[in-house]
Amino acid sequence: MSLRRVLDEIRKLSTERKEYDLSSLSPDEIFTLSVEENVNALLKLNDVKDEVLQLARWWADALREGGRVILIGAGTSGRLAVMEAAEMYPTFGIARDRVVGVIAGGKGSVFASREGAEDLESEGKRVISRLKVGPEDLVIGLSASGRTPYVRAALKRAMERGSRTALITTNPCDVVSIDANLKVCVPVGPELLPGSTRMKSATVQKVVLNTVSLIGAVLLGKVERGRMVDMVPTSEKLRARAVKTLMEEFNLTEEEATAVLEETRWNLKEAFRKLLKS
Repeated sequence: MSLRRVLDEIRKLSTERKEYDLSSLSPDEIFTLSVEENVNALLKLNDVKDEVLQLARWWADALREGGRVILIGAGTSGRLAVMEAAEMYPTFGIARDRVVGVIAGGKGSVFASREGAEDLESEGKRVISRLKVGPEDLVIGLSASGRTPYVRAALKRAMERGSRTALITTNPCDVVSIDANLKVCVPVGPELLPGSTRMKSATVQKVVLNTVSLIGAVLLGKVERGRMVDMVPTSEKLRARAVKTLMEEFNLTEEEATAVLEETRWNLKEAFRKLLKS
């Protein structure tokens, strides 16, 4: 892709515009602006409620019907994809191969920037083919700009293979060049630091991901009485949370709650079932 074409594309993006001269502001003023800008950006999610709810339903459908949810992005968006996927097993007991996070440039890009990786359309296509994406899967692309070549190519290949696709972007839909079955466009406006989409854009994308997986997990029955009943207690903190949950929900002592969990091999959902029957 030529420099001229990329320049023409990013000139259209509101996230690339400059609105403030931060170097002329005090730390106190920057603090206030940062908080206000993030809050105002999040409030724009109310305008895409229907799209987020639809995406949550697709998320649940894919997992219920034996498919996968594949989250894919580059740079900050890719790190958000990887982080979201990593949380699904301990939080909801969803197997690690059912919600998959993919970042342009591979695992190393999670810890060290590889900015050129986002330009590799061939790699976006290849990863979808390597994962053997099919009609039962949902592929969600994250791209603040809505133009990332890696994500665009990945979603195109996913659609060719019959998968449902969605795009989460923080620019208006009319300037987005990535095609998808469903677009969640949340125009956050100029970033405090022009083009630095790790700021408002990342905040909004993270909340969209959180909301989609939360609603999807509820639809899958992974939340009961407001609790993470499919939580996997892989640490002392999570075991303590499981004990606390049973104590509060069933008015048990610590010893009684621990005993039930030990009987069920620390399966919180099974413990719930057992106590509800007693």
